[in-house]
Amino acid sequence: MFLEDSLYNGSVQDLISKIFLTLLVMFLFGCMLGYGLEVLFRRIFTAHKWVNPGFMKGPWLPLYGFGVVIMFFFCFLLIVYLPKDWVFYNPLGELFGRKGVHGPTVYDLVIILCMTLGLILLEFFAGLIFVKGFKVRLWDYSNMKGNILGIICPVFNLVWFAVAVFYYYACNPFFYRGFSVTFDYMFGESGQEAHFWFIFWIGVVYGVFLVDLVDSLNIFNRIAKMTKHSKFVTRYETQRDVQRQKSKEARKKFYDSLPQSIKSAHDAEVAGKKKLASFVAKAVMIDPSKSSDVQQNYDANGRPVVEEGSKALVGKEETKEETSETEKK
Repeated sequence: MFLEDSLYNGSVQDLISKIFLTLLVMFLFGCMLGYGLEVLFRRIFTAHKWVNPGFMKGPWLPLYGFGVVIMFFFCFLLIVYLPKDWVFYNPLGELFGRKGVHGPTVYDLVIILCMTLGLILLEFFAGLIFVKGFKVRLWDYSNMKGNILGIICPVFNLVWFAVAVFYYYACNPFFYRGFSVTFDYMFGESGQEAHFWFIFWIGVVYGVFLVDLVDSLNIFNRIAKMTKHSKFVTRYETQRDVQRQKSKEARKKFYDSLPQSIKSAHDAEVAGKKKLASFVAKAVMIDPSKSSDVQQNYDANGRPVVEEGSKALVGKEETKEETSETEKK
């Protein structure tokens, strides 16, 4: 594998640059994989239709890319530099320069906890940037017990712990193999023969990615300004509420037409589910009567919604226009 040879041959700067390029490939893979998972999740569980889950136009979610890189980086750094007598999970017999097949050990917790902390910090700072910078909540934990600014909370911290456990035991060895194969393909097994065209096309894809990022942020800023006091948004929300009420009434009519035996069985099943849901809600939520459904942070097309009264995206020119209009009045 590349690691044993690369750590001891060639310059450190050359190795770092090669590892950085390979991590860029992994970041892109994570962005696109996360995008696919989010699209399927919203199609099946939340929006029940195909929507773009991110604020960019292309098929990528940077948060997932950073998450994959962070978990891989912690595994790489800790396995390589922690004491050699510490034995880590190594099902394929070769992992980051350590040889020998090993099952789960107590030392694995060190890496898993570090990955969990990294994911929590990633979620916190990413959420903070959007909440403070753009006045947009891509997710909202404000109704969860122990939350911090509605961005992170203990319940989802446990989710990140579960993600770290799953990644470490189910994905990390294969990600390492994939990283090694990509590294060898890009630079040759000797580390001297770079695959120019592969690196070139990665650069092209990143060029498209960066253009998409800049363009999406600019469009997002303009839309946020235009829809801040838009009457269309108000009309849309009114019509949406009317349609929801009609759908609710139609379901009630259908339920009333059912035989009493089916109603009784259905009511008993619903009561059991409500009881369990109520117990879970009281355990983790501040006020179970107030939903903190993340869908409230998105419009019908799955795009982020700017919070009311937001001044984050209002520039100096708009502020001047508002001042002049106030003076005229």
